[in-house]
Amino acid sequence: MKILKSDRKEGYVRLEVENKDDLWYLKDIIKEGDELKAQTMRTMLDGREKKSVTLRLEAEKIKSQESRLRVTGEIKEGAENIEMGYHTFNLEPGMKFKMWKNFTEEEWDLLQEAENHESYQVLFCLVQKGEADFYMVEESGISDLSKVDQSIPGKLYSDQETGESFYREVKNVISRSIEEVDYLVLCGPGFGKDKVKNLLSDQELEKTFVQDTSVTGRTGLNEAIKRGALDKVTKDSRISKESKVVEEFLEKVREGNKAEYGDRVDELVEQGAVKRLLLTSKEYRQSLGLAEKAEQMGGEVEVVHTDHEAGERLENLGGKAAILRYGLG
Repeated sequence: MKILKSDRKEGYVRLEVENKDDLWYLKDIIKEGDELKAQTMRTMLDGREKKSVTLRLEAEKIKSQESRLRVTGEIKEGAENIEMGYHTFNLEPGMKFKMWKNFTEEEWDLLQEAENHESYQVLFCLVQKGEADFYMVEESGISDLSKVDQSIPGKLYSDQETGESFYREVKNVISRSIEEVDYLVLCGPGFGKDKVKNLLSDQELEKTFVQDTSVTGRTGLNEAIKRGALDKVTKDSRISKESKVVEEFLEKVREGNKAEYGDRVDELVEQGAVKRLLLTSKEYRQSLGLAEKAEQMGGEVEVVHTDHEAGERLENLGGKAAILRYGLG
């Protein structure tokens, strides 16, 4: 994301969206009540045609879609010859817009992070005998891709041919995708991943990393991320960072009394006992006052998204948790 102009004191920024990862950041930055101004298409008063106009609106609803972020709100400023009322900005790569808001520390940090962020695409292939699952991991989340499933029943010559056909098909899926991604991570139990690796070209191998996992599927992907596969091919990935902070919290829970989750977290924030406050993205949007209070008391705020296993675990704990400065009596 490009920050074309900013004034933290006045709560003003002018931004340019560069890629869909930027939309992921903006989803956590733009809140109800923020004001946005951008060029858009709007029906004229005569109702006969739409024209390109500049509008300023107050955000009321923010909805994320695959390649855009829809911000709907009441028009606060526009040309005299347009219909007033409500309008939706479709924020997408290439769009420039202005925004006015009261930035929290977390939101301002996210904005700086978005400006310095480098996008990545990592293709994960989790393979074992007769079964291969493909996933795309990006800063904006994890996507389920294709699946190769082929029965390999035994060790007779014909079955060997079936096995070779399966691994060639997995290799073909990889070859069709690998030019579009930054890295390939081959995972799984046993030697299946090595058989696929041996079929790859030298150019494909330059992008390839191998990680042992005990299973395939989404569980295997979560295991690979937990074992550091993403860290080895990317720098400071969001999913890896969030997974680590949730794991740190869970470790504190196992160790004793320097962790808490659920409704009591609010009370501990007020007492200044919270060193790190963990909130799911949904809980963060609903608990801005709690996040601001934690920062005022010298704590750190970590927003964890639910598009990966660690975020799901935090959501199952009520969406908020805390690593404490000291043990509770």
